[in-house]
Amino acid sequence: MSSLLRARHTALKHKLTDAQLKAQANLYVVQQFKSMNLGPLLHSTKLFKARPSSSASPTFPDVSIVKHFFARHLIIQARVTNSSLAVDGRALGNIAFVVAESSEDAIQPAPSTAQVPIRVLPYNATGSTWCVLVAAPSRMEGTAILTCELRYTVMGVDVASGTPLSFGQGATTGRTFVEEIQDVEVFASHFS
Repeated sequence: MSSLLRARHTALKHKLTDAQLKAQANLYVVQQFKSMNLGPLLHSTKLFKARPSSSASPTFPDVSIVKHFFARHLIIQARVTNSSLAVDGRALGNIAFVVAESSEDAIQPAPSTAQVPIRVLPYNATGSTWCVLVAAPSRMEGTAILTCELRYTVMGVDVASGTPLSFGQGATTGRTFVEEIQDVEVFASHFS
């Protein structure tokens, strides 16, 4: 009986994780953005592959970035795929794309709800983490260089079932990584 309940519990956790990944896969469905008064989307850039700025750990996932421009905001979407062979099929947790520094005072992280992390990303799955920046394009002096990081935890797993130990609760066990990725450039002209 306990094995059946554990299997059902694990299946429900997988469904919850899939629902959470779908709920933040698209700019228009992310709940945290609905109360931000962003205004209309001006345009989005094409997806481009992010690369580590130096030697990354072997657990570094595949990351692609899209920049979404609004009149007074920039939202950066990092699409993360957990496909590294070094994670041994384990899930990643608490994945956050963070703008650590901006060369321009005119573009800074938003004071509240600046990040939407991925709580749990199973192996071979893709999810989106978001970073919101407040922009004053009229004050920009050309190009803003954003120093960015990807923060994530390789989660511990239950040896018997292969299920992450803190599935759906965020990564409370496992090794945490902070990987600096290539700088992201933003031009004032992107806001028009």
